[in-house]
Amino acid sequence: MHLAPETVSLKNGKTAFLRSAEPGDAAAMIDYLKAAAGETPFLLRYPDEVVLTEEDERRFLQGRLNDPSGILLNAWMDGALAANCALMSKGRQRKLRHRAEIAIAVRKSCWGLGLGSALLNRVLTLAKALGYEQLELEVIDGNDRALRLYERLGFVQTGRTPRAFRYDDGSYRDEIQMVLRL
Repeated sequence: MHLAPETVSLKNGKTAFLRSAEPGDAAAMIDYLKAAAGETPFLLRYPDEVVLTEEDERRFLQGRLNDPSGILLNAWMDGALAANCALMSKGRQRKLRHRAEIAIAVRKSCWGLGLGSALLNRVLTLAKALGYEQLELEVIDGNDRALRLYERLGFVQTGRTPRAFRYDDGSYRDEIQMVLRL
């Protein structure tokens, strides 16, 4: 899905440019994914697990643009990709069409600026317009900043998967499931 671009003001006085991810963003997306994965233990993969080719990423991004039931929204600051947020349908079956999933990642240098809130608020507005009734996400135990943000937006904890993440050092973290009814 393609949304009109938007400029948002951040807490530090700077602005960010929010827009739909496009196939031309492939190289920047790959670099962003690798960098973000190395900055926090709360994302799904390690930097060396980002093994996408630019062509693979271009195809993926084109697919997201063509999907009328969701979006991949990018946030750019000072010409660099700073964050992204995805809204994805849980399924096309009638029994699942009311549900969507959200995923978000913000570069560490942009934490605390309101960028995550801006992205999520844009995606929540879109989810309502698309007719979703329930949004779902997962957050890793210990990611207190994200947990507080989700709770401020109205998400509630609905469950926990013990030891969902196993780190290279042998430690584990639980995954917390959250839901927002629109």
